[in-house]
Amino acid sequence: MEEPREARFWRFEEDFGISLLIAKLGTGWTPAAPDGDADDVRALRDDACLLLDSRLPAEALRTVWRAAAGGQDPGPDVPGRLRRIAEAAEYRIAREAVVLASDDTFPDGTPPVVTVDEQAMRKAVCAEVRAVSHRLAGPDVGAALERVAAEADADLGFRLFLRVVKETPVAVTMERYDRYRTIGEAFGYPGRLVHDGLDVCWPRFDDVSVRRRFDWDFGFSLLAGRFHGDLWQHSYTVDEGIRGVVFDYPGPVPGSSAYALLQDTLRLSRSPMSDDVLSALWSGATGYGYDPRDEGAGARQWLRRVADVCAGRLREIDPEFTIGAPSPGDPEERDAVLRELREIAPVLTRAVHDSPWYGATTSPWFERSNTVVPALEQVVDQVDPDLGFRLLLRCVRAYDVPVTDEQYARWTALGDRFGYGREHVADLADPHAER
Repeated sequence: MEEPREARFWRFEEDFGISLLIAKLGTGWTPAAPDGDADDVRALRDDACLLLDSRLPAEALRTVWRAAAGGQDPGPDVPGRLRRIAEAAEYRIAREAVVLASDDTFPDGTPPVVTVDEQAMRKAVCAEVRAVSHRLAGPDVGAALERVAAEADADLGFRLFLRVVKETPVAVTMERYDRYRTIGEAFGYPGRLVHDGLDVCWPRFDDVSVRRRFDWDFGFSLLAGRFHGDLWQHSYTVDEGIRGVVFDYPGPVPGSSAYALLQDTLRLSRSPMSDDVLSALWSGATGYGYDPRDEGAGARQWLRRVADVCAGRLREIDPEFTIGAPSPGDPEERDAVLRELREIAPVLTRAVHDSPWYGATTSPWFERSNTVVPALEQVVDQVDPDLGFRLLLRCVRAYDVPVTDEQYARWTALGDRFGYGREHVADLADPHAER
């Protein structure tokens, strides 16, 4: 039966509840008021009550706790320990008079909701437990975890299973990791809950198969998005903006974000494009945001600065890594990208021309509008159609260029051929989406 549940990422950035408590405190917990804010306390209370209400045998609960705690035995009276946790949480909630479900709890809006099919999720979680049960800490651990998922709650069972897998530890394939993420997304978990602490058998960052693991934009086009306009200056420095693209988020192969950006910057810096055209390309893609020339740096100096940050990150993963020649761009889709660019060129040029003083009779944007499309054409024709297409998408976002249904369908298909992730083009279908 399907039921709506509040998405967990609304309140948490990582693990929470009993699974987090076991990881942090092991057997050292005492019946004092739990730490954390009201959301942490509520999650802890709810998990403890789920386990108590399931009436699972004390020995099964002890087996799961011990495995999740890395072998530390909580003792035979786990139900008593859970009751004390629940009582301490209830006392904390009552003492602070926390109203957990009122509208006032959400000053920024209604919390997002996921629809969970509990029976289907129980089957999915139990299947993953069975797949690695022979590699867990003991022969009874898998069976006990399955009982938690099947008789208490699939969400709680999955979090405890992840905690056991991380503590054992069990090395998981990338395919299994993806299944874990899919289950986590169905529960509305924060992105790092599955990822952090999991021993994944990753391929190397320069493996040709890794690009599809980016959910959205990446490389030089993503870097341009980080420096759009002038609002970025209130959030981070230039170096922090580069590192925000270089360092990885859950999902892609470690180092692949840095490697993708490095490849883009090397292709551009070693291309026949002039410094003036490279500067026009960067300025257009950023909506005339951060300009390296303000710090006395030319276009290729800026590209070298970015490349050095990328190389530093990759040497953290492989100390022997050296910068070599970039892999050649794939020319196969050049004509297709040029067709799309030339079709939207008049609309894009007009959007740049009218930004940001629509209706003005004079503006520096009038002259700028004539440089963006030619710079993009040079990238597509002389550097890499893939990079050129990503920069075209970035400019469409930067200037809120309207996209027809026909263009969106073709761009989605073209993105699929380039190996883009599921969200890379998707937001262009919604004219109200944040870009």
